[in-house]
Amino acid sequence: MRIGLLLGGCGMYDGTDVHEAVLTLLALEAAGEKPVLLAPAIRQNRIVDHVSGDEVAGEARDVLKESARLARGRIRSLEDARPGELEALIIPGGYGPVVNFSVGFASLEEKRGLVPEVERFIRHFLDERKPIGLISLGEVPVRTILGQELEIAAPPSDPRSLSLDRERRLVHTPGFAAYTRLEDVQVGIVAMVAEVLRLVADRGRRATAQAGSEREGSRP
Repeated sequence: MRIGLLLGGCGMYDGTDVHEAVLTLLALEAAGEKPVLLAPAIRQNRIVDHVSGDEVAGEARDVLKESARLARGRIRSLEDARPGELEALIIPGGYGPVVNFSVGFASLEEKRGLVPEVERFIRHFLDERKPIGLISLGEVPVRTILGQELEIAAPPSDPRSLSLDRERRLVHTPGFAAYTRLEDVQVGIVAMVAEVLRLVADRGRRATAQAGSEREGSRP
């Protein structure tokens, strides 16, 4: 299976959460999958000093170049990506997917939306009903497209518990938005990845069955 992993920079406060990204890669590798790492070649909307937590002014960074730190250089720009070749998408959390993928995030005068190329890419998976795995704040871009408010739910007692939207094939695990222990976050991500892969396999079986039915129906 070809599973896309959409990154929004490097670092919890202004990019993709490093732990959530690495744990996702580990879970996919353990399942025998080879993820395709992707990021938009756009300017970061903000840069944060991860020691103090303060925003840094007067510095420019590129989301694709920062995401390449997590990918060890093996990453594609969304501009060069072909979503039709991917069977599912996973978006780890961190504030990067919230801030860097957004238009009008910090403006009261501008309607909030997504960077067009990011929205087009994610919409492919929604329109084709391909599974999308979401970790922590990685759900925000999808909720923005769907016009849904972000609901802060109480942390589930079992970190393996997932939020499922079966109609849209969305699978969410709260990650560091709910847990502080790395082990709990990992358990949730492993469960999310397993469910995404199960949905991919189920979608493939349905497509095969439908194709067979259409062939039967076309016979004289």
